Amino acid sequence: MSRPPAPYSPARRAGELLFVSGQLGYLPEGKLAEGLVAQARQALANLEEVLADHGLSRDDVVKCQVFLSSIDDWSDFNAVYKEHFNRPYPARSALGVRLHPGVLVEIEAVALCRTP
Repeated sequence: MSRPPAPYSPARRAGELLFVSGQLGYLPEGKLAEGLVAQARQALANLEEVLADHGLSRDDVVKCQVFLSSIDDWSDFNAVYKEHFNRPYPARSALGVRLHPGVLVEIEAVALCRTP
């Protein structure tokens, strides 16, 4: 995984928790996926990549914070979210916010590190 150009870390561990910075729907070639569903799928794939870099998977996620450029996209996002997470689902909150131009969704997470 490449380092972001901005002054932040993709993830930081604190004790038994890994805090993953907000993931956007950018494809590996750097282009933003088109549409909410495609961006949500890619943001979740990017989240899984960061988790994997730390030896974790989506099953280790205990909390997600979701930012949507339009809260009206909630049901479409929820359908994608259920493709990626299983019961018991992570705790979650969601907000409608102003995101970077073209960005429709941003997802950050907290994961439990089961090994030292």
